[in-house]
Amino acid sequence: MEIKDFKKFHEKVLPEFNDFLTTKITSEIKQPTLRDAMLYSVNAGGKRVRPILMLAVVYSCGVKLEDLHKYYDIAGAIELIHTYSLIHDDLPEMDNDDYRRGKLSNHKKFGVGPAVLAGDGLLTQAFYWIAKSSLDTSKRMAAVRILAHNAGPMGMVAGQMTDITKEDRQLNEEELTDLHRQKTADLIVAAITIGAFCADHSLSTNLVDYANKVGLAFQVKDDLDDFGSVEDADKNTFPNLIGKDATEDRLRNLVKDALNAVLKEEKFDKNLMVSFLDYFKD
Repeated sequence: MEIKDFKKFHEKVLPEFNDFLTTKITSEIKQPTLRDAMLYSVNAGGKRVRPILMLAVVYSCGVKLEDLHKYYDIAGAIELIHTYSLIHDDLPEMDNDDYRRGKLSNHKKFGVGPAVLAGDGLLTQAFYWIAKSSLDTSKRMAAVRILAHNAGPMGMVAGQMTDITKEDRQLNEEELTDLHRQKTADLIVAAITIGAFCADHSLSTNLVDYANKVGLAFQVKDDLDDFGSVEDADKNTFPNLIGKDATEDRLRNLVKDALNAVLKEEKFDKNLMVSFLDYFKD
């Protein structure tokens, strides 16, 4: 292993991966408004945490840095799914948000109809990318299975439905945990587990446990970052339900459990996954 720190790995891989996303969408999507709307949200300033996590797992399994481009189609599919979910989440019928990452949300920039279609385009193009990947059939099928399961009506979409249908009442802690496990954690779990499958690493309960803990920690940290804002006041969040101090304790415990899980992983360079946990200290 040449790179031991996740931040350095992120900085190294991100520029080429960003170029890949823009170039591929630009070359494949011929309808100009659809292409512009898709690119607008894909290039809206996301950190690419999910696809870079997937690539970090691939790298941790022993794939060389110069060979990571072979996995960009799969990592890109994960980012397209994530971006589609954000476009749809911002729609008036969902969270009704006018801005995303400081820019106009897609439906405010292009209109509701084009935004819906941009999301639809990203969702379906994701599976086209997996199907066209140069990886062998078993790896492509594993990526399709995991991504469809975790991002669809058994995972993220189910969480989104719970979110919009239960927003008029306060959820209890178990309900809120289930909501966030589906809406946020499942796609992060998909990224980590797909990375292991694609790199021929035998998926263990330890890595799955790490992925689940990291995925939920992601949402807990997000809740803490938003705590106190006007928009956050009436939402179902952990600080609003159990208090800020208890939420901070929960985040620390999730990170500790994730660390303990990944340290048990065998035949796997643990450095990137361990250093990724620094994200939750910022």
